Amino acid sequence: MATVGGTSGARSVGFLRPEPDRLQLVAAGAIPLTIALLMVNVRFDGVWGRGVLLVLTLLAAVVVFGPGMAAEREDEHPAPAQTALLVAGLALVAVVLFRLAQVFGVDHPLRASGTLFWTTVLFAGIAAVPAWGPRNSPVCALIEVAAGGVSLLAFVDWVFDPHGPTTSRWILLLLIVIYAAAYSRVRAERPRHGVQIVNAAGLAALALILSFAGAFLPFGSGGRSSTWWELVVLAAGLGLLAYAVLVAFAVEAGVRSPSGASLVGWPLLLLIVGGGVLALGLRPWAATRRPVAVRPPEPPPPPVTPPRAAPDEGETRPLPPTGESPTEPQPPVG
Repeated sequence: MATVGGTSGARSVGFLRPEPDRLQLVAAGAIPLTIALLMVNVRFDGVWGRGVLLVLTLLAAVVVFGPGMAAEREDEHPAPAQTALLVAGLALVAVVLFRLAQVFGVDHPLRASGTLFWTTVLFAGIAAVPAWGPRNSPVCALIEVAAGGVSLLAFVDWVFDPHGPTTSRWILLLLIVIYAAAYSRVRAERPRHGVQIVNAAGLAALALILSFAGAFLPFGSGGRSSTWWELVVLAAGLGLLAYAVLVAFAVEAGVRSPSGASLVGWPLLLLIVGGGVLALGLRPWAATRRPVAVRPPEPPPPPVTPPRAAPDEGETRPLPPTGESPTEPQPPVG
């Protein structure tokens, strides 16, 4: 660990701050520790007391999340080892909030809209610190905005108590629009954060299609999806290039109707559109290209005559008069 000193708070931060050359080693130990604590919470749920599990998970969260927050960022964004510490620490923080709600008397926090609202709001606020603060972590930004979306869904379900999942689906569609607007706002200054916000929009679209299968608890109740919602999910998947969303759309929209199996509908439409675009792209080039006028070749440039060498100095010296030697002096006349 780094050198400690100063006040008690500074000493605590200094104790949790790993040396730069040991950051990967700390992360390598934090990941198994996080997995172990998650397994303990699952395996000993109902065996150990809720307070005991809360204290154990809280201590592990401090040990894992603390070094991720205290480590110095060497580049514009955290190193992979530091990102692993932050994500693992946030996973433990989520379990801490879950156990805290149980200690407060809520047996099933994920099924109680009011409890789910305040826990996800608190969790999103904690995740926002490494996302937009000095750590500048794009992955933590994804976790924060996703938790914020869940808190909005829980708030609407808690306050308005809608009947059926239609309201939650409209909220998911609203979240996709909000995430798209947020991406256009932050992509210039923080492009990696913008990419993660687009990923959050993909998660909202995936939750939307899974709500028809009853997988998005507690808001999904299953049922047959309408053409409108299938169109929304298809457009979101194509716009975001979210392959998981497209796969979920294919599974949900491909369910056989009560009247029997038929190609009429999405299969026939997508076959026509996809086959037409594919044929357009693979059409023979020689049969469709326009004739191009061939320009005559330009005449070659004239040959370059090399410059003549300068004459030697001896060739330019004037010759002596006839009968006189250039080396013997002439006697004076008279």
